[in-house]
Amino acid sequence: DFIVRGVESGFRADGRGNLDRREVTLRTGMISQANGSARCRIGNLGVGTDVLVGIKAEVNAWSPSDGVPETSGLIVCNVECSPSAAQEFEGRGAEELNVELTQLLDRIFNGPQSGIDFEKLCIIPKQAYWVLHVDALVLDVKGGITDALVWATRAALLSTRLPRVVVESIPDDNGVMQAEFDVVDDPEDMTMLEGVEDMPIAVTFTRIGRRFVVDASEQEEAVAQARMTVAVSPKMDICAVQKGGVLRGFTPTLLSEVLQTAQTIAREEFGRFEKCYLEAKDQAQSQIDEPSTGSTFLVPF
Repeated sequence: DFIVRGVESGFRADGRGNLDRREVTLRTGMISQANGSARCRIGNLGVGTDVLVGIKAEVNAWSPSDGVPETSGLIVCNVECSPSAAQEFEGRGAEELNVELTQLLDRIFNGPQSGIDFEKLCIIPKQAYWVLHVDALVLDVKGGITDALVWATRAALLSTRLPRVVVESIPDDNGVMQAEFDVVDDPEDMTMLEGVEDMPIAVTFTRIGRRFVVDASEQEEAVAQARMTVAVSPKMDICAVQKGGVLRGFTPTLLSEVLQTAQTIAREEFGRFEKCYLEAKDQAQSQIDEPSTGSTFLVPF
């Protein structure tokens, strides 16, 4: 009751306003074997939500049964919540949440709404294309899991580098020219994904009483009546909306206010993300000469 009354009055238990986000910490280059990776924590160490995302690229042979357009590539998302992230995740307790979060990432990043140029992921039409496997691991949960997940995924995709591919025409035994390709195995000859600067950012709203908050804490989520994540592009277009869990929804009046507020907050979020990402990029660059291990992501940051 204290939390509900506070939110309805515009004051939260931790001193934030209803639309204020906690401190965000972002790091990139956390997994040396991945094509791209990032880790995001919302809140302080030990009392915040912590998400690690790795991107692994592989070449896939095109087949009509794949459902992939003949001149496109593919992004495959998967989210898992570590059993140690929360007590309720032990055993099979996180299965429903894993599915919900995987669907959210897929809805935001797998398609034209993501801003990514999927045609650039095609190597040879009807023959070969890049598949980007987006694997996310939720390490700790203290509220605001969806926004931390999207921040980490966005940063990981921005840091992703693909090997250069050389395509050439070679005659077969009958003299017919056939397109073949070769992936250049040179870490110094890598390219960024095209269109990643146009990727959306997410703002999650949690309804408490007659009002709503951004970046709900663990205590606030315990008394929440509804949750909704809105993805907004850099052009301020709403490109994805997903209701969370089995909670109730928003009233039409409140829903309209949420969508307008999402666009307003997104303007600030893009600037905040850019600042955090550049700092993370600079820090990753400064550590590039240090020995790296596959367990880098286990180190607190």
